[in-house]
Amino acid sequence: MADIDFTSYPVSSLFPALTEAWSSHSSFILRADPGAGKSTMVPLFLKEKGLVSGKIIVLEPRRMAARSLARYMSSLLGVPTGQSVGYRVRGDVKCSYSARIELVTEGVFVRMIQDDPFLE
Repeated sequence: MADIDFTSYPVSSLFPALTEAWSSHSSFILRADPGAGKSTMVPLFLKEKGLVSGKIIVLEPRRMAARSLARYMSSLLGVPTGQSVGYRVRGDVKCSYSARIELVTEGVFVRMIQDDPFLE
């Protein structure tokens, strides 16, 4: 995997607070400007720092956004899409069992929690 320069994204200034919040809370809301790196850098940061042991599911409102972000994040890691970062959208899945970050549309997420409410 490639080393990612997290400091080149505006959201990186929130990482110390995010790390602290993650250790004491099970959920939180992160707010930052568009393009700051919320959808791309935060999941990668959480995985790289070992703050999350399971799978990270990122909700995206549109299919095109989910696919594009998964491809971009995979390119940052230097791995094929679906290997470490995958996506699930209506009519298209590119996600292996070993993918630790998964981008899904809201409709797919609703079906996922209906089928498995605890996402086990």
